[in-house]
Amino acid sequence: MTAHPVPTTDVPAAPGAAVVPPPAVIGRRTAVAALVVGATLNFAEAIIGRIVGQGADVADNFDAWADRPTLAVTGLVVGTIAVPFLLLGLVAMAQLVRPRMPRLGTSAMVLALVGTFGFLGIHAVSLIDVVAIDQPDRAAMVSLIEDAQSSAIGLLIVLPFMLGMAGSVLLSSIGLLRTRVVHPWIPVTFLLFLVLDFGGFPVGPVDPHWLFLAASIGLAVTVARRTDRQWWTGDATR
Repeated sequence: MTAHPVPTTDVPAAPGAAVVPPPAVIGRRTAVAALVVGATLNFAEAIIGRIVGQGADVADNFDAWADRPTLAVTGLVVGTIAVPFLLLGLVAMAQLVRPRMPRLGTSAMVLALVGTFGFLGIHAVSLIDVVAIDQPDRAAMVSLIEDAQSSAIGLLIVLPFMLGMAGSVLLSSIGLLRTRVVHPWIPVTFLLFLVLDFGGFPVGPVDPHWLFLAASIGLAVTVARRTDRQWWTGDATR
């Protein structure tokens, strides 16, 4: 159940007019579930990928997937299921900022939607890669996929994911730090995840997605403790 909009002094009002914050796109309980489920499934996909031995090299991926095809497909399926939950989780993250910083919060939501389409595209292409493992001329398939990845079409899939997902988390994290509506460790953990996961730094055997999972659970707990009114207005009560 979504609370009715209530007046707030956090948003500048025109003289003589009561202004309400932008309506929440999703309900509070939906936000809590999406944050936990999306981050958990995304973390599971990352761990399965490490177990399978996935990497940036197409030929090495083919060998790894051929050795553990069932686990590889399981990871891709889990990751694909996670995408809509991740979208709702990012929307929930931006919603905490949006009542006090409407432009930044709305921009974060739009970027999340763009990133979702890119992420779905990456998973669709990866499923095609798994099917290509069984082709007799593996060298030709590797060459074809490498050419596709470096083509304009490949960039149209990767760039929206990179800019959309990373940009949404970045904007929302900045907003959370500025508005202080959650404990600072949550946005700081999200930012650290961005640096390690998208920065290309060697992270060793520990996958950085655990940071995203921890921050998402922390955010979910914060949202769960709020009332529907606080979820609507962006109240800073923690």
